[in-house]
Amino acid sequence: MTGLFLILLRTGDYDADMFTKILGWILFAPSLVILTYYYKWFGLSTLSLGSAVIIVLKRYYKRGS
Repeated sequence: MTGLFLILLRTGDYDADMFTKILGWILFAPSLVILTYYYKWFGLSTLSLGSAVIIVLKRYYKRGS
């Protein structure tokens, strides 16, 4: 979920945003493959739940700033 948060993070600085997106995909992509391969439906459901939580937190954080 840290990888997804870094992918969605926007700071306004182009270089920092590019770095966080690359780092986010490096963290997120392998975990997505591992969750779907080993845990199947349980992994997909926890990924969906975690993604929804991250998106809600991002919107709440954006509104608070």
